[in-house]
Amino acid sequence: MADMVTFEIKGGDVVPEIRMPSSATILELKQKIEEDLNVKVARQTLLFKQINLNDEDAIADYGFHSMTSILLSVTPEPDKEFFIDLKSGTRPTTNVRVKESDKVADLKSKLQRLWGIEKKNIALSRLSKKMEDDHFLYSYYIYEGTEVFAEIAINNSYGSTRLK
Repeated sequence: MADMVTFEIKGGDVVPEIRMPSSATILELKQKIEEDLNVKVARQTLLFKQINLNDEDAIADYGFHSMTSILLSVTPEPDKEFFIDLKSGTRPTTNVRVKESDKVADLKSKLQRLWGIEKKNIALSRLSKKMEDDHFLYSYYIYEGTEVFAEIAINNSYGSTRLK
């Protein structure tokens, strides 16, 4: 058993890694997930090989290897609206109202209306992962207050230029 465990958090399109001491509890791991991914502890269920990890157990109780994959399941709230922050190096931060059940293409359509830029020229990313138009926002762990980064391509007679 390792003193430190690196967890590969699977369940969405983004697969972050979180490093924790084996003496920490599963609840502390969930709190770190909330801090890093903005997913409230109350909405999280963690599974390892189809076994539900209990909040009060120590990470050491499960005998994880130094690198372990676990599944994060998030209780959905599909109709709840909330605001996220869209960041771009060329524009001020924009607050946008979304639902976690919206698709990335829906978010790009909102940005097209707000910014006057064709959605085909907008690339979005979360946690350094390019977001695909046909995927749901929840698959990128997008919840209240989440930051999403926009990159804008401008086409002109000289070709295409990407602005971050």
